[in-house]
Amino acid sequence: MKFSIEKVDLQAQIQYLYNIVPSKNTMPILTNYLIEADDQKNIIKFTATDLEITVVVEFKANIAESGKATVLAKNFNEIINSLPEAMIHFLVDEDSLKIRCEQSKFSLLCAESSQFPLVPQKDMTNTITLDAKMFKKMIDNTHFAVSTEINRPIFSGIFWKMSSDSQLMVATDGKKIAEFKLNKQIDLPRTVEQVIPTKGFLFLDKVITDDLPEIAVLIESNRVMFAYGTYTIFTHIIEGRFPDYTKAIPTNNNNVLIIDKKKLREAVKRVSLLASEETFKVKLDISDKEITINSTKRDEGEANERIEEFKYSGEPLTIAFNYRYLIAILSVIESKEIEIRMGKSNEPALFFNTDLDDDFTARFLLMPLRLV
Repeated sequence: MKFSIEKVDLQAQIQYLYNIVPSKNTMPILTNYLIEADDQKNIIKFTATDLEITVVVEFKANIAESGKATVLAKNFNEIINSLPEAMIHFLVDEDSLKIRCEQSKFSLLCAESSQFPLVPQKDMTNTITLDAKMFKKMIDNTHFAVSTEINRPIFSGIFWKMSSDSQLMVATDGKKIAEFKLNKQIDLPRTVEQVIPTKGFLFLDKVITDDLPEIAVLIESNRVMFAYGTYTIFTHIIEGRFPDYTKAIPTNNNNVLIIDKKKLREAVKRVSLLASEETFKVKLDISDKEITINSTKRDEGEANERIEEFKYSGEPLTIAFNYRYLIAILSVIESKEIEIRMGKSNEPALFFNTDLDDDFTARFLLMPLRLV
């Protein structure tokens, strides 16, 4: 294998690929990139996988000789990033990959390419086409609510439902729920539901740009393929039934607060500086006259802030939240103001954009903390 490419072009294509490489794994081969060169098509292909997610990126390069190599991804990235902004030349010589750029020379030992997991074949025959920008918006509005607990795998992904007239994405960790519904028709013969690992969605979230408006999707029995630009992403489906989260959504939250999103977020951030590091609790005392936000950290002090500009209808209410979760929700709200619907102090609160859009709806649920 022998090829050359400008550093800037190579970096642009593989800058996010290392996110797929597992940091710890019982299979050392998974810490490698599989690099393949095709001198007939003048295409170079990089593949990374953790067995759950496989990402292939194909792009143009100056290919003098076809071949393949498997090298440690960490070493490869560090070398490329350190090189000057110039043409980089690659050559496989026996069991090593030679890298040369101006006066710099490196030699990376190659692993046995046959040990690299089998890469699925790209199949575009039965794909459906989705709006890439709205797909990214769906991911942005839901991924933060995914659980990080490995013993609850069904909560570690995003529930994705597609029908002929809409798409729905939902994520929850039992403490918060993020739901985003896109009201657009899709050329889809039947309704499809699956739970997709967050890692695959987050990779797509990074690479989607305004330059490429469409993403192709192929849904199979045990995996989904996404084709976008130079990238092909294969992701396994998480087995199991996603819980009926709608049972947790209250219908009688009659205490309604409408407030400037930025003012509330900045106030919560300031008050959180003296929040408990065990509970991350901030408490809101709400009436039609003022809102007081406060926190207390044992043996260190307390913080208080008052907000007077808002609209509130309902009974006076005291409610407490984990400030990290509250800020996460406030960060994805797109409208200038946020609408918060609350019931009692021990009942979940619902968060909405105040600007309505015919194309989509989003709602977020947050469980309160105990007041004492």
